[in-house]
Amino acid sequence: MKVTINDVARHAGVSTATVSHVINHTRFVSEATRQRVLDSINALEYTPNEMARILKTGKKNMIGFIVPDISNEYFAALIEEVERVIAHESYKLIVTNTHENEQNEIDTIRALTSGMVDGLLIASTVKKFCTLQEIIPKDFPVVLVDRTFPDCTFHSLTISNHRAVYQGVREMIRRGHKNIGYIAGLQHISTAYERFLAYKAALTDCGLPIRDELICFGDSLHNSADAYVGTLISRGCTAIAISNNAMAEDVIYYCHKHGIVIGQDVDLLTSNLDDRRYYYLGKMGYVRQPALELAQAAGQQIMDCISNPSLPIKERIFQAYYVEIEN
Repeated sequence: MKVTINDVARHAGVSTATVSHVINHTRFVSEATRQRVLDSINALEYTPNEMARILKTGKKNMIGFIVPDISNEYFAALIEEVERVIAHESYKLIVTNTHENEQNEIDTIRALTSGMVDGLLIASTVKKFCTLQEIIPKDFPVVLVDRTFPDCTFHSLTISNHRAVYQGVREMIRRGHKNIGYIAGLQHISTAYERFLAYKAALTDCGLPIRDELICFGDSLHNSADAYVGTLISRGCTAIAISNNAMAEDVIYYCHKHGIVIGQDVDLLTSNLDDRRYYYLGKMGYVRQPALELAQAAGQQIMDCISNPSLPIKERIFQAYYVEIEN
């Protein structure tokens, strides 16, 4: 016989309304009572009728997270932490991967906002903010994560890398490097563009010319940077700065494959999440990304937006910082 909400209420010694409030988060219930209801649900192995709950509350208890590259450990870390945060509110996460393709993102947004999710987190790859405005329904809860736009009118949480990249390039110059190559990401992406500006600013402020032949453009994904390493070294580069961690892994792989010793034959400035990732490589500089802090804030922000759609627009910027590995 199927366990009903009435069975759970009797087992927990509460009303069916209280059980409903606990399941649907529609009204405050004391922690002690809430736990008693949850214990009864587990003991009786009660499974709520999801369709009935959706029809009654209008909520799917689902959040979409649109990322550009699920194979990138940075975005994988964001996904895991967001999932942990929203789980406290009994929400689930639907993750989609656009592969840095604008049309993929547009199609995904249209699908998810058609009734599949209660809110969206987007690490966007579209070129113009008006594209998002045109396809996202008015007042739909949205938080932009990691990437934003100058004319953005959505909630956004980003990481500024300018200071850290600037410091890292200046440190290369301080160590005597004059030919510093740069492997840039897609320039319509706010983070990639900011990092590129920081690279150029560091050269200019130190009196070094910006040489176009030492600048290469990848697509911000894996397998787009390794082709440039040999070219940059052949052009006299003794140091290379790389826009993001996915492309940095390509560069590191290329160096190992071709017997180029990092820290001796070439200095690298990369992007990273923690101090252990590249520790075995020896001396190297990297931009430390506060990914977990960003993800925690993003998870909480989308929950706040769902609870209160009229929340004033919030823009929050975290700071990356420069770190040197000494080994």
